[in-house]
Amino acid sequence: MTTFPIWLRLLASAAFGAAAALALAPLYLWPLMVVGYSGFLWLLSGSIGWRPAFAIGWTFGIGYFLVGLHWVGHAFMVDAARFAWMMPFALFALAAGLGLFPGLAAALTRRFSRPGLGRLIAFTLFWGLSEWLRGSILTGFPWLLSGHVWAASPVSLQAAAYLGASGLGLLAVLAAAAPALILTGPREQRKSAILTAAAALALVVVVLTLSFLRLQGAGVREHADVRLRLVQAGIPQADKWRPELRDRHLALYLRLSLAPVFSGRAPEFSHLIWPETATPFFLASDPVRRRAIAQALPPDSVLITGTPRRGELPGKELILQNSIVALTADGAVTVVYDKVHLVPFGEYLPWRGFLTRLGLDKLAHGAVDFSPGPGPRAVALPDLPPFRPLICYEIIFPREISASGAGLDAEWLLNVTNDAWFGNSFGPSQHLDIARIRAAELGLPVVRAANTGISAIIDPFGRIIHQLPLNRAGIIDSRLPMALPKTLYARFGDGIFALFCMIIGCLLILIYIYSSNRPRSEL
Repeated sequence: MTTFPIWLRLLASAAFGAAAALALAPLYLWPLMVVGYSGFLWLLSGSIGWRPAFAIGWTFGIGYFLVGLHWVGHAFMVDAARFAWMMPFALFALAAGLGLFPGLAAALTRRFSRPGLGRLIAFTLFWGLSEWLRGSILTGFPWLLSGHVWAASPVSLQAAAYLGASGLGLLAVLAAAAPALILTGPREQRKSAILTAAAALALVVVVLTLSFLRLQGAGVREHADVRLRLVQAGIPQADKWRPELRDRHLALYLRLSLAPVFSGRAPEFSHLIWPETATPFFLASDPVRRRAIAQALPPDSVLITGTPRRGELPGKELILQNSIVALTADGAVTVVYDKVHLVPFGEYLPWRGFLTRLGLDKLAHGAVDFSPGPGPRAVALPDLPPFRPLICYEIIFPREISASGAGLDAEWLLNVTNDAWFGNSFGPSQHLDIARIRAAELGLPVVRAANTGISAIIDPFGRIIHQLPLNRAGIIDSRLPMALPKTLYARFGDGIFALFCMIIGCLLILIYIYSSNRPRSEL
């Protein structure tokens, strides 16, 4: 491998990264995960020293994130006159920045392992730790995790209840990279390489068997007294905030909300749910529109909607928040939740004083940055089981979704979002499948209302009960599924991932000590 020019190795690494990304949603070409990670480990083993290994890992990451996150570029085309010029620079900067994590994993693997089984074990450990780190530091971005490949089918998804996405990532990378030992190892080690790959495959089969058994007879009960109606208005992002269209948008939401059911009867929902910032005005401080909505609601029903909200700091400074509020049929507004985990460059501009001098600004409408709410919590409303509200991509952070808050145990997750930014791309499908993973991990149903889709009711096994396709206006009428008893992951969280990392780390040390007394050989 060292005989190949460095540019060719880096190009191959980027191609392997692109292949690995296609193994995830929405295509789920999972054999490409084997191609990608086995090829990556093959290139890594042929590098001399940790610096070339870092370069290989970095280019792998660039290919991985350019393909897997290309949909981010759609957001720059919503207001093309202002932001289109930024799109190629932003996409490459995003891929290059996130690619530092695979680069770190590659450098640590090359530095702290020897060829053979030890290198496979080290790669599995450091890749898993790098993904965990990517989801944690700065604002965190645990999107496109290797463990998300398990959402390819409802059966394999059940493993999330035991291991969580991070734990499943360790298993996925171990199995996907193991064939590199067979393809590139010396002939005298071929038998042990085959046994290693077979053992990794056997682990996958065991987990899939447990997942299959979990689904046998997996019935879900429903809350008979909770009748939900989700509204997906399908309003294009370019039109969403136009002042002259506000009343037209509101009329569309009300028309869909009051549409008769299929039998022709009037709707009988107890709780109406609109998506993120469904009201392009400050609902709490707009008595005229608030009264119009309240008068349209059936008696004893409640609207739960996303809306921008003006807040106030102790010093009387006004702030802007992305919120979920509840509106009752008598016109009363209850503040339910203010978004905590904001999107950098979307809802606020980091280092504003510096970046504005370069002509940069946030993508979301308005000149004022959004401010984060006081913290994650569970919420209780009358005649509704306690739930954990999550706005937009807050659902991708498993460690921030606490099962309890304010003395309450959440019995379901409410995810309101606006994926209209990303058009008909990979993004909305990936977002939906991450929500499915959260449902299976925690054994909690997910109710997902999206402006342009994909709105869905997801049961606590991660199965989609109802959904609306992208870019189509419509409604979903459904009962609320009941939660399952706490899953293993709900009880221990990423402690399971930490335990597996400790076991893998101890195994790596033992292999390193054993191999130090044997002659070195290359893969």
